[in-house]
Amino acid sequence: MDVEKTLEKIIPALESWFAQNESRTIEASKKLWNLAEIKFKEFESCKFLSDWLEEEGFTLERGVSDMPTAYVASFTHGENGPVIGINSEYDALPGLGNQLVDHYAPTGGDGHGCGHNLLGAGCTAAAIAIKNALVELNIPGTIKSFGCPAEEGGSAKVFMVRDGIYNGVDAMVGWHPANATVTSLANCLAVYSVRYLFHGKTAHAGVNPHLGRSALDAAILMDVGVNYLREHVPPTHRIHSVISKGGAAPNIVPEEAEIWYYLRAPSRQEVDELLERVNKIAHGMAMATETTVDIRITSASSNSLRNKTLLLMMRKHLLDIGPPKFSPEEHKFAKAINKEVTNARKMESMRMIYSISDEHALDDLYEYIGEDLQEHISVPYSGDAADIGWLLPTAGINVACQTVGSNNHSWQQVVCSGMGIGHKGMMIASRVLARSAMNLMVDRELLAKAQEEQRARVADYPYVSPLPPDLKPNQE
Repeated sequence: MDVEKTLEKIIPALESWFAQNESRTIEASKKLWNLAEIKFKEFESCKFLSDWLEEEGFTLERGVSDMPTAYVASFTHGENGPVIGINSEYDALPGLGNQLVDHYAPTGGDGHGCGHNLLGAGCTAAAIAIKNALVELNIPGTIKSFGCPAEEGGSAKVFMVRDGIYNGVDAMVGWHPANATVTSLANCLAVYSVRYLFHGKTAHAGVNPHLGRSALDAAILMDVGVNYLREHVPPTHRIHSVISKGGAAPNIVPEEAEIWYYLRAPSRQEVDELLERVNKIAHGMAMATETTVDIRITSASSNSLRNKTLLLMMRKHLLDIGPPKFSPEEHKFAKAINKEVTNARKMESMRMIYSISDEHALDDLYEYIGEDLQEHISVPYSGDAADIGWLLPTAGINVACQTVGSNNHSWQQVVCSGMGIGHKGMMIASRVLARSAMNLMVDRELLAKAQEEQRARVADYPYVSPLPPDLKPNQE
């Protein structure tokens, strides 16, 4: 098959579909934005997207990996074609709801502060566009749309990887809303979510405190020990904590207390070592306070392995389509919501996350494509899609859907994901995904090269799930 000539037929077919379905895709993203359902409670969002796929002829498997709001939608045309996957996300963040205005106006509800409404709608639209191109041009292949809940702290995709949901997929393509449009090979951090539940002995804090053994003392002393540990771990590591259970009342020696940590490091090996050191501190403080401790991993994900072969192919299609361009009204809106974002903050954010330091890093909306592939660097965030890359070739792009310098998980990003700024980025990303997946459907040599690259990356450190084998989703 002449790949270039075939792509010359595929691209117009895809562009025709998007021209006819752009308004429906945008309306779908608005629907998800208004639903704004948080992790493991995305019942209406899940139903809306999966029903859309079913109406388009996809076969649905619902409730995969013991998650009622997860699904796999599959469509196959012909025989012996590649199997390409795309993840959809649709969970919002608690308490981030904001009116669709250019200032802080909280609703008291939840909100899409990471743009997952754009992810859900854009990725679903791409899957349907691919399905139509396979049929229209009689190209053999399978497109799988994975409905993934609870990206925000639930590690849904890691459970799906552990349970074999991605088995049989040849490659995955994806995207995420961002402050800038980039094609990145940067490594995101491996992470453990770990809860340390201390058990002590209750007593009256005034009359006979000497008879009690304070679980809260143990939790606080553990945090003191972990804070001293920070000096002796690499600066690339991250440790965050909250006291999630601290006792019933000040005059009762707490018999139960819990401290909850996120532990992050650039590789699974490093975060495993960090976990072991933190566990030792927990056991030591339990001994010191004559309490006991239960250690429970509630979610986790590995560091990412991004496939360069796939990414360069996706970059080619992104450069052909171009980055989003915003209207004067959208620039004015962006300036208003960015009024407290300093130039220094813009430059720091763009340099640290996207390796961008040109003069346009001071703009409120970035209308260019970053040149740096960010190879051999780590970025200080984590994502549950990372584990998929340990099993099969995976790559994704970031597309500008937010103002430069705005915080992740902020009201500014909530409003951007509900209006034209987010919608324009979403449509660019959806078109790139569709072209990239179809490219892999017709270029078996490129797909084989990507798979060989992936196998070489894991040869010395084979994948082991970071999740305990008996852990179920949503067991916090």
